[in-house]
Amino acid sequence: MALPRFKEIENEIRQRIVHNTLGPGAKLPSEAELMEEFSVSRITVRQALSGLHNAGLIEKVNGKGSFVTRPTDTPSLGALTGFYEAGRARGKLAYGKLVSVRLVRAPSFVTAALDLQPTEKVLSVATVRYWDDAPVACFNLLGREPLMRRLVQEDLETNDAMSLFESRLGYRFKEVAMESTAVAAPADVARRLGVAEGDPLLRIRSTPYDIEGLPLFCAELLFRPDRYAYKWTLKR
Repeated sequence: MALPRFKEIENEIRQRIVHNTLGPGAKLPSEAELMEEFSVSRITVRQALSGLHNAGLIEKVNGKGSFVTRPTDTPSLGALTGFYEAGRARGKLAYGKLVSVRLVRAPSFVTAALDLQPTEKVLSVATVRYWDDAPVACFNLLGREPLMRRLVQEDLETNDAMSLFESRLGYRFKEVAMESTAVAAPADVARRLGVAEGDPLLRIRSTPYDIEGLPLFCAELLFRPDRYAYKWTLKR
């Protein structure tokens, strides 16, 4: 079944935003210009813009027109977005150290989330995160090699992963699927975090999805519970 014309226009502009043809902060063509480009009525253009606005992709500024939203205009999507920022907001020195970049066979939770073949490999990017020179967490990001190689080229030691994907790699995120539980510290993680093997850690696994609903990568975050508490607010 053919899509309504306003939906086709919405999807076309969405693709321009997704592929950075219209980058963050860019001004959209005026309603009159869109009417002429797509040969449609003003109400059709307004329906298309309304869908983009509801998706958080554009904002309307009275008297000036519609603009592509910037990643910082969107709400936080979890620890991947704001670990460093949370520390700095508390007046702490927040940074990380890249400890390994290697191809590994995808763990089962990654295979399921990214719809990979059982024997497929992913690039694992591991960092240790610090506040005031004290190790707080181990972050392991896993995904298809080409995408993760691009991420490694950026500064993961001072910038949060989600912020890098949005501000430097051109991605927009719609949501993040997350689960948290307590686990016993494996030997290598225990050594890096300065705890005893088997000590309890807070584990958060997450999978970010872009605005088209595609999973980009998976993350396994292991925190020392005596140095970090993950809090959130649910709104109805």
